[in-house]
Amino acid sequence: MSAEKQAMQGLFLGEHEVTVDSQRRIALPSQWRKGEDAENHFFLMPGRENSLQLVPADTFRELVNKLRKISFADNQAAVAMASIGSMAQECLCDKQGRFALNKKLMEHAQLQERVLLLGAVTTIQIWNPDIWRDKQVDSETGLDVLQALQERPDDINDVLKQTLK
Repeated sequence: MSAEKQAMQGLFLGEHEVTVDSQRRIALPSQWRKGEDAENHFFLMPGRENSLQLVPADTFRELVNKLRKISFADNQAAVAMASIGSMAQECLCDKQGRFALNKKLMEHAQLQERVLLLGAVTTIQIWNPDIWRDKQVDSETGLDVLQALQERPDDINDVLKQTLK
């Protein structure tokens, strides 16, 4: 596989509205899945503003390596990690690209029969479509963020905080 193709793997773009079936399963769009025989492995966590964050396994492993450096004796960190960890779930897609949402996460994101899957470049966000319509920023704001990131690529956190006020 070429270096360019490897770099593009794990890239999530676009918006897809899908149905939640009677077993609380949703299907990932085929372009977001690896090949038919590959393992489509993700971790689902609560996100901000009543959303869910679907994180590829490789990205999640990087996060776990950082979390291992935190002392479990640090009370605030322990409570924060337990709060997130108790709601998170591991997701392995079946052959149709489906995985089940647990009840706690569905309640957190106020999900019902339709959900919106948003490509968030390196992860996938899952939203109640009505909540997303109220939260999304306009394209001009998005372009302001991209421009600022190109002008100051090393200040990514500051750029995001300033442009998304």
